[in-house]
Order: sequence, then C-alpha cells, then structure tokens
Amino acid sequence: MKKTINIITLVSIITILSIITFFVSSCNSGVSFNNLIGNSGIGGGGNNLNFPLFFDGNNYETFSSIVPTSDGGYFITGQASNGSTIDDALFVKLNSDLTIAWSKLGSIGIRGTFGFENIENGTPYYYACGYANNNGFFISKLNSNGTTNKIIYFSNNITFILPANNGIISNAGGISKFDFNLTFKWNISNLNWGDANFITSDNKTFGYVENTSYDRWLVKLNVSDNDVNNVISNSQDAYISGFGSNNVSFLGGIEGNNVFYFCFQDNNQNRFYLIKTDINLNKQGEVSISGSFNVSLVPEPSSNNVILALYDRNNNNLVLIKLDSTLNVNRQVKISNFSPYYEYYNVMYFIPLANNFLIPGTFNSNGLIYTFDYNLNPPCGNTSSSNLNLQNTNDITINTNPTTHPTLQSGSITVNPANTATTDYPLTEIDACPIN
Repeated sequence: MKKTINIITLVSIITILSIITFFVSSCNSGVSFNNLIGNSGIGGGGNNLNFPLFFDGNNYETFSSIVPTSDGGYFITGQASNGSTIDDALFVKLNSDLTIAWSKLGSIGIRGTFGFENIENGTPYYYACGYANNNGFFISKLNSNGTTNKIIYFSNNITFILPANNGIISNAGGISKFDFNLTFKWNISNLNWGDANFITSDNKTFGYVENTSYDRWLVKLNVSDNDVNNVISNSQDAYISGFGSNNVSFLGGIEGNNVFYFCFQDNNQNRFYLIKTDINLNKQGEVSISGSFNVSLVPEPSSNNVILALYDRNNNNLVLIKLDSTLNVNRQVKISNFSPYYEYYNVMYFIPLANNFLIPGTFNSNGLIYTFDYNLNPPCGNTSSSNLNLQNTNDITINTNPTTHPTLQSGSITVNPANTATTDYPLTEIDACPIN
C-alpha cells in the first residue's frame, strides 16, 4: 500500500553531484565528497597548474563531468572525435596537482556523460556511463590505471549514474540498479529518474511518474533494497498539479541545506521551472523562465544560496545566476567562451567545491574546466552583465497528502557484457586564462 510523504529524516550532506549539480551521497565503500569539500581542490602544486584549463588532443574534445577523487585529484568524462577514425568516450584522471595521470579512449563509442569514483576494498575504481556505438548505451568500470575492468551494454537510454550504499543507481529504462560488478538488480520502468538526481545519506531518492490521464507524482524510493517489490511497496509519493495536459520533462533534483530543488521543462510552453521544497516536500518557492537552455544547479556550501546556470542556446552564452534563499536574483553574469558538451542535452554537470565550483565543457574544440567562486567571479578575466528574465511564479502545486497514487511497474533490462580495452589518448594542458 502506498504512503504519502510525511516527515523525511534526512541528513543533508554535500557529495558528488550533477543537473544541475546533483548531490550524491557517498557509498559505504566509497569516498564522501563531504570529506573533500573542505579543501579548495583546484590544484596548484609544483607544476603551477590551476583551473581554468584547456585540454587539447588535436581533435575535437569536450568534457561532460568532473568529480573529485580520493587522492585529491579528479575524474573527467567526455568525448573525443575527429569526424572519421575517432568518435569515442574519453576518460581522464587528474592528479592532485592537476597534471594528467592518464587519459583514455573507452573503445566503446560516441561519448561519456557522467562518472564517479568508488573505493572497493581499499582500491579506487572509476565508473562512467554514456552513449555507445550502434545506438546503444554503456556502463564502464575502469581500474585505477584507466584500463577496462568490465563494460556492459544495453539498448536502454542511460546518461546518469550514482553510487548508493550497495550498488549503482542509473536512469536506464526509467530507474535501474546494478551492483558494483555491473550485475543487473532491478528496474522500475514507468518512473523517470531524470537526467541528473541525488541520493540522500539514508539511500533515498526521488523520481517522477506521469500516467495517461496527466496525473503526476514525485515518488520517494529506498534504493538500498535489492528486491524491487520492496522498493515499490515502500515507496511514498506527492501529487503535482499545474502543468495541465502539457508535455512535461522531469530533469531531476538536488539536495541543498535541508531543502530540495526539483527541475521541470514544460515543452509546450518552452519554459523551465525550478521548484524549492523543504525535506517534507512542502513547496517553498518557484522560479521559471522561457527559452531554450541547458541547465545546471550548484548549491553554495554552508549557505541557503544556489547558483542556477543556464546555457542560452539562442545567444550561445552561459549565464550564471546567484539566487538567495527565497529564489530572488542576487547577481547574474554571462560568458561567451563556452559551449556545453552536447548542446541539445538538457542538463550540464557542474561541481561544487568549498570556495568555488567547476564547469566542464568545450571551447575552440578543446575540452575545458572553468572555475568560478560563489560570487560569480572567475579567477582571471572578466564577465559580462546579463539580464535574463527569471520570474518568480506560482504555477505548480505539490500535495503531500494525495488521494490518488501511482502504480509503479517493475521491468527488466537485457545486459550484454562485452569488454574492450581502453587506449591511450594524449592530451596537452593549456592555461585557459582569461575566461571570456
């Protein structure tokens, strides 16, 4: 029997993230990003390297995600392509001084979208997902030196993965779970986990369900359970109204300082919505904007502020907007020397550190990592002013005690293991100053 959302006991921790930068709680065998956020984490060792940096492999390179690693370095996923002989996922490991430990092509095809590090019996492994050859998708597990440990392929779209306490949660086929050996555990086929999301410290996450009558819910799941029947029967939900019969995309959510943020795209109105709730899903605020954007969201550590990043596809620039605790605009700036890793993918993955946040992408065919502080200042160069019309709206309602509930459907995913060896891909690091 379904339960409605009541009090959710959550510990708000800062971990790896994505959509917007979506927070990831650490797995029991992994390294908590909370332990890394106390350091600036932007290098500057004996090699005099600091972000921002370009990465040039003499082809087209673009970066989709970057996450901190247990050794003080970073793990980057992306794509390398030359239009003929190379079109592949790109994986890069940086040392703590930002020198390149290794850079590999996945030998799996097209592009990587998101990755993370997991510590297993004291050994670091690197996981990544993305688009494979022949209209397929992959999850790859890499050894600490960048060689292939295991790869699985399937036909279900997958662009995002996160570690839970006993496995990997992905958006494959709705929402799916695999263990750390990439063995399939369960799937819920009619729950949309979004293109980026978060897992709380007690292994809960939220997804979105819409039926043919345009009933819509946010659904809370316990992803630590390996029995899909238990996951479904113990789910909780809250009813969403305000979109009518419009075509709606759920982009995902993040966990902030005792609050949640959820993101939606109303495709009929070409309008992006950011909704803020408390941990019981009681709505606290809403802003929206019309236009065509790639989106990322970065919570400011130890603060109630949040950075909304919008890549404006119509004007080809990146707009950074600082919002206060009531979602009012504090400041907004724009930069032009930037493109997201894939312009028509709704989500970008920006990463928060203690004093700044990291922006992966591409410019002039080079992979790039930019950095900004939480007052939207770059370490070098100048930004331009911006005046995007972000509006405080109240279009969407969340009912935490609904009278109707979704019917969740378990599904299956056909997995095809087929390991291919990664290959070296030399990259040259270049100072990217000044930004803009």
